[in-house]
This record gives sequence, structure tokens and C-alpha cells, in this order.
Amino acid sequence: MQNKFFLFLLTFMWICASCNNTKKQESSESDMDSTVVTNEDLSNTNISSDRRFVSDMVTAFIKAYNERDNEKINSYIHPEAGIIFIHRPGAMDWFEKVSKIDFDSPVPSYYPYASAANDYEITYEVAPKYDCGSEKWNKMGLFVDLTTATNLLKPIAANLNEFEDVQLDPNYLKQIETAEKDSYRVVLTTPTPLIFHVKQFGDNWYVTILDRGYADCGA
Repeated sequence: MQNKFFLFLLTFMWICASCNNTKKQESSESDMDSTVVTNEDLSNTNISSDRRFVSDMVTAFIKAYNERDNEKINSYIHPEAGIIFIHRPGAMDWFEKVSKIDFDSPVPSYYPYASAANDYEITYEVAPKYDCGSEKWNKMGLFVDLTTATNLLKPIAANLNEFEDVQLDPNYLKQIETAEKDSYRVVLTTPTPLIFHVKQFGDNWYVTILDRGYADCGA
């Protein structure tokens, strides 16, 4: 009888221990689930955070551009990275790096800065495209593209090397690539479009590229 009692007691204790372990495991799994952040969630969080800063910066840059305020607009150009101008003097795109914008000395010299006055609200979606055949944009507005990684400058450099025999210094090429990497493209479809790239350096945002060649179908 005593043996049966001890056997029952041991069995009961084993069942209780198993239940406690199961509960601890379930609790641990629940805690882990509550702290998991997927790559998609993390990406969306970063984009939402970027929107707040990019929106203010884009609006202020366009305002300074329309007011032709050299001092203000150059505060949005990184003092070391400068700004890359893309333009199309003929059949091919070119680019050049400058330290600042001067509204009295446009880049290129034959292409004055035109007003980009508009009433558009910022839209966060894929940048619009321009059709030289119809001379129309596929959509109108002020767009900030947070999802498309552009690759504009390296192909231009390759074409200049191949067709114009322009040899670019490797350090200069690295600076060019840095200006475009991880940048966001902004397109404003005014009659003379304003297209530029913004990028974060540390805690601040700057304009790294001014694209004056896109939508130029004259060549």
C-alpha cells in the first residue's frame, strides 16, 4: 500500500513539473513573438521616419530655389560632398560636381534656372516618367520616391569614358557614387521640371544631385 502511495506521489509531482515547463515555454515564445520586427516592418518604420524629415527639407529647398536665395539653398548642400549637376549638352548626358549653387551662374551656363512655382502636395510614390514622343509626364505633381534605387551616374561615367575618352579619377568616381547611393529622387513636374536627390548625412539631409538632363528631349 505504501509503495502505491509513493508511486502515486511521484507520478503527481512529475505531471506538475511538466505543466510548469510547458507554461514557461509558452510564456517565453509569447514574449519573443511580441518583440519580433520583420524586415518589412523595419523598412516601413525607417521610411515613415524619413518622410517627416524629407518633407520639410524638400519644401524648404523648393522655396529657396524659387526665391533664388543663394545663401538659403546652399545650406542644403553638404559642405564636403557638394552637389552633382546632370545635364545634356548634346546627345549624351554629362555631370559635374560643384560646391554650391549660384543663381547668377547656372550649370550649365546656357540653361538659366526657371521658376518651379507650384501648388502640389508631396506624394510619396514611384517617380513619374517623361515621354519625349508625347512630351508628357505619365503623372503630374510633386513626388518623392522612397523605394526606387537609381543608377544614373555610373552609366554616364562609362559613356563619357567610352565615347568621349573622358578619364575620371577613381577618387572622383567614388565621390560621385556616394552622392547617389541611398538617395531619394524628387520630381516636380512644372513646365521646366525640378528634379533632385536628397540624402542623409549623419542627422541632417542634403541635396546631392540636381538632374537638369532628364526630360530634355532637344538632342
